[in-house]
Amino acid sequence: MKTLVLSLILPALMVLTSAAPSVGPIQGRADQLSATRALPALDYEEVRDEYGQFALRYITAEGIVVSERGRLVPNLKGDGYVLITEGEISYIGDDGKTYVTKFTAGIDGNHVQGDHLPTTPKSIVPEAPVA
Repeated sequence: MKTLVLSLILPALMVLTSAAPSVGPIQGRADQLSATRALPALDYEEVRDEYGQFALRYITAEGIVVSERGRLVPNLKGDGYVLITEGEISYIGDDGKTYVTKFTAGIDGNHVQGDHLPTTPKSIVPEAPVA
């Protein structure tokens, strides 16, 4: 179960780490940044049940808001269950804008969305010659 949860959450965290700009007001001041990151969460809620389903939400001292939930759904064969994970992470960038990244992981794979994330360009399909 730990491997499943890690395989679902790790890709989303990797995307967030690579896409997140550093915190503006204390950028360049590593000691202050370290001290801020060492502070406990300002708000933290977590609920779990005996089946592994969960919901959590927390807010860091840097203003990062994380919410995530995992729920069991029947697998494609109908003989068991799969943990579907979905969530959202938001933060304020150096430019003062709020960046929101949404992610899901489940039967249909991992998906990450955010207006600030790069996208795959649409393929160019050549037009057929007119006869």
